Amino acid sequence: MRNWDLVLPPSRPSALQLNRIRSRIQEIDRSASVAILGSTPEFRDLLFQCGFHEIYLLERNLDFLAAMSALRAYTNKEHVIEGDWLVTLPKLSGRFAAILSDLTSGNIPYEHRSLFYELIAGALLKGGLFCDKVLTHPIPHIPLPFLIDKYAELPLNLLYANHFSCEVLFCSDLLDIKEIVDSSQFYSILEDNVTHERVRAFIEYAKKITPLGCVWWYGRKWNDLQAGYCKQLIELGSADDETGSPYYGRLRFFEFARD
Repeated sequence: MRNWDLVLPPSRPSALQLNRIRSRIQEIDRSASVAILGSTPEFRDLLFQCGFHEIYLLERNLDFLAAMSALRAYTNKEHVIEGDWLVTLPKLSGRFAAILSDLTSGNIPYEHRSLFYELIAGALLKGGLFCDKVLTHPIPHIPLPFLIDKYAELPLNLLYANHFSCEVLFCSDLLDIKEIVDSSQFYSILEDNVTHERVRAFIEYAKKITPLGCVWWYGRKWNDLQAGYCKQLIELGSADDETGSPYYGRLRFFEFARD
């Protein structure tokens, strides 16, 4: 991911999402430890701006951490816990007053999902908050021919290249092949089947946003995954993304608390 500066919401936190989190964390003691799953620069800036000082980053890729640090508005001390979440979270029992997560589920193979959310619950203090954003796929995937026709009529720019990445790679019926996003496979299929010059230009632009050689575990229906999602926590609220989002109807913001 060498061009993260080109990635736009909903693939990164939006103002709407950050405002939801800000509202939820306002009662947390500012001396408490809080954590971020990964290196999300918007979350790091938010927690620091809200007055937290014990901010932990759970990140396995220190090169990516450095790249995300360059995109921040603030510079402040942070605690970095390096390693795979499935390895590091069991060592952090009852540690955090809040854990923030942005589209992390796609990094976790389906067979480990229930364990992942169980470990998140275990890493929270009693009453601790978990704020998450999930691409849920509760509705049918979008037919690829429809999307090809759609983007054949849209202007080639950064906004619509991000929308193309979201809809074609993460929401189309390409997901029916293996119930995962395999970016190399998907680009190969697109290049073999798309002849429209404008859409082919979108394909090349999208590679800067969603590179070749990546796999995410997205595509399985939410009905098949929901039972293993945060079942140890109490749901405080949830909402869809804003109506202009390419993930509208599929993306959910969730807030949970540990009993």
